[in-house]
Amino acid sequence: MLDEMAPFETAEHWDNAGLMVGDPDQIVHSALVALDPGFDVIRHAIQTGCDLIITHHPLIFRPLVNLDLARPLAKKISMLIKAGISLVSMHTNLDKCASGVADTMAGALGLKDVKADGAMRTGTIAAPVPLAAWIGALPFRGAKVVDAGKDVSFVGMCPGSGMDYWLEAFDMGCDTFVTGDVRYHAAVDARDAGMNVIDLGHFATEEIAIGPVSAMLQEKLQGIEVTGFKGKDVFISQPGKEREY
Repeated sequence: MLDEMAPFETAEHWDNAGLMVGDPDQIVHSALVALDPGFDVIRHAIQTGCDLIITHHPLIFRPLVNLDLARPLAKKISMLIKAGISLVSMHTNLDKCASGVADTMAGALGLKDVKADGAMRTGTIAAPVPLAAWIGALPFRGAKVVDAGKDVSFVGMCPGSGMDYWLEAFDMGCDTFVTGDVRYHAAVDARDAGMNVIDLGHFATEEIAIGPVSAMLQEKLQGIEVTGFKGKDVFISQPGKEREY
């Protein structure tokens, strides 16, 4: 069912999506959907008796050389196995799929006439709007902004660490690019080219999809209880120093 919704074969070649831990023959009665496979998520699944955790970010990303239980990754694997909980990750395949992470983010940005290009989406807004005014109307806070002096009209976006797509969006005519994890030199290059950049943070651009994805899975997985886990960003703003636009 998960593969039907977001085919695992569509994940990027560098990605690791699919079964991370568990027995494929395990019977599943309840599932917990979360952004990250953190200790808080695993403990919540244990406390609530979940059989399966579905995360966006993979638990295992690179080949393991050992299982040192003093290390966080191995400790998480041990907790899952001891509790009999399986873990499946849907990463770049969930970014790309219809009604997945990218589409949810495009909806939150209020984009119209949305077109897909892998994990990137492009879309328009009703009429050109000054950058600060557009950002202020979004359901996000704490944005970092690169102002290239352009009104917002044609927007490119990619959830997570999507700044590698900015030049492609620029060549398509976008005046603004929205993503997370923007590197300094990439921001300078985009500004010098005349493109606004909005960095909403990795967490904010993907956590927004957990609720809708949970609801979609609940509809598809009849007879299985599906709940979403509301996570917290690992980064916090210094008190009194929050950015608002």
